[in-house]
Amino acid sequence: MTARLPAALAPAEQAAALLTHCAHEEQQAVGLRICDADLSGTQLECLRLRGVLFEGCRLTGCSWARADLTDVVFRRCELSNSDWRDAFFARVDFADCKAVGAGFAGTGWRAASFDGCALSYAVFDYARLRDVSFSGCDLSQASLHTCTWKNLRLDKTSLRQASLLHTPLAGLDLTGCTIDGLAVSDTNAELRGAVVTMEQAAMLARRLGIVIKP
Repeated sequence: MTARLPAALAPAEQAAALLTHCAHEEQQAVGLRICDADLSGTQLECLRLRGVLFEGCRLTGCSWARADLTDVVFRRCELSNSDWRDAFFARVDFADCKAVGAGFAGTGWRAASFDGCALSYAVFDYARLRDVSFSGCDLSQASLHTCTWKNLRLDKTSLRQASLLHTPLAGLDLTGCTIDGLAVSDTNAELRGAVVTMEQAAMLARRLGIVIKP
C-alpha cells in the first residue's frame, strides 16, 4: 500500500453533501472514513482529498475531473463509468474495485497501486504514470494511448485486446500479463524492448508474419 492514512479517521455522515460542498467551496476534505455511501452521479470536479478512506462505496458515474488526491484509499468500491479527466493522484490505492469504463484520460500519478481491480474498457489516454503498479487486474480492452511511464509494474494482469498506440513499452516487464490481441501501431514500434516470455514472443512474432519452426 502506498497511501499514508492518518491513524484516526473521522466517520463522514452525509458524505455526498460534504464532498460536494468541499468541491464547490474549494476546501480540502481531510482525515475521513466514508463507508457504504452511495455517491452515484455526484459532481466532484476539482475536489481535494487528503488522507481519506472510501470503503464499500458506490461512485458510479461520478465526475472527479481535475480532482487532487493524496493519501487516499478506495477499497471494494464501484467506480464504473466515473470521470477522472486531468485528475492528479499521489499515494492512492485502489483495492478490489470495479472501474469498468472509467475515464482516466490526462491524469497524473505519483506512487499508486491497483490490486485486484476490474478496469476493462477504462481509458488512460495521455496519462503520466510514475511508480504505479497493477496486480491481479483486468485491463482488457482498455485504452492507454500516448502514455508516459516510469517504474510501471504489471503483475498477473490482463491486457487482452488493450490498445497501447504510441505508448512505448521498452523495458516494461510483460511476463506476468496476458497480451493476446494487444493493439499497437502497424509498425509495432511500441513493442520494441518490451520484456516478454518465449511464449509471448512467439505470439508477437506471428503479428509480424514470422513463422517459428519447432
